[in-house]
Amino acid sequence: MRRILCAGAAAVCLLLASGAMSLQAQQTWQATLGAQSKDMGTQAIAFLPNELWIHVGDSIKWTSQSGDIHTVSFLMTGQPLTDFTVGCPGFSPSPATFDGIHCISAPPLVQGQTFTVKFNAVGNFALVCLVHPHMTGVIHVLAKSATLPHDQKFYTKQAADQTKELLADTDGTSGHGNMGNMGGNDHGGMGDMNDEWSASVIPGKAQVAAGWGEMNGNGGGFQATSVLRFMNGTVKVHAGDTVEWTVKDEATPHTVTFGTEPANPGPPSSNVTMDADGALHTTLHFVGESAHSGIIGAAPMNQIGVPQSPPGVTRFRVTFLHAGTYDYICALHDDLGMKGKVIVLP
Repeated sequence: MRRILCAGAAAVCLLLASGAMSLQAQQTWQATLGAQSKDMGTQAIAFLPNELWIHVGDSIKWTSQSGDIHTVSFLMTGQPLTDFTVGCPGFSPSPATFDGIHCISAPPLVQGQTFTVKFNAVGNFALVCLVHPHMTGVIHVLAKSATLPHDQKFYTKQAADQTKELLADTDGTSGHGNMGNMGGNDHGGMGDMNDEWSASVIPGKAQVAAGWGEMNGNGGGFQATSVLRFMNGTVKVHAGDTVEWTVKDEATPHTVTFGTEPANPGPPSSNVTMDADGALHTTLHFVGESAHSGIIGAAPMNQIGVPQSPPGVTRFRVTFLHAGTYDYICALHDDLGMKGKVIVLP
């Protein structure tokens, strides 16, 4: 009888152990996709955290906390980066399964949306956002028998710490005229980012910074802070003057768009030409006339073995011939508050 009881107890122990292993194999880790300040003006362009160690068979659930769009994408080594509208190619439904052989990608995700990936292969896998190629990370998938270095509590705190650091890292926005209050330690708001600015660095040409950004690196890859505002975005000039916008964010492109917003924001409008120094230029004759810079920004990062990229188009100039108030937006980020106006005096 004692042997029978012991055998029964052993069987129960085996069942419990099996159940524990099963639970371990099915663990779902939580991570964050992007983050933003309360007014949406500052964006953390990052996987938070961007490096996790998990067991094979585990899943990771990413939750977007950003008004800007992002993807969760796993491409294969040597696979060319694709456009975020194309996927890897194609998009995977959530939950998706990654086998280490075939690429998978979430569609562009907005705030509140989630994407879950189950990892069925052991290895170290690069993570990228197709919208922001500089936004990278790595997932280390270990055998079930391996000891993991961190638990969910660690990753949750790490994500919170990185979010705070990224959203507070706006030191590079100094020197742009009337920046106003940046919102304090909790970065609750960008303050008066679009204050009037009458400085004219070059006679007849006022200058506006179209966004600002800063890259940060860690063991998992790259994260970025992007200020999605036209700094000094409300300017006063005189008829005949030219205003120049410069994109100062290496990770996030922008547009300068007057009048009707085009269905395809990529190319510039037909009334835009290129100056000798590579800047785009147009002339507006009256309030309400449309002009669109197209998507402008820094050139892609050069890599060994990859053909060098031409210089990026980072400047857009508009000459205003008549008095009036000309409203403009960034067609990519106007829903996040990236807007401005040019007040042209006689």
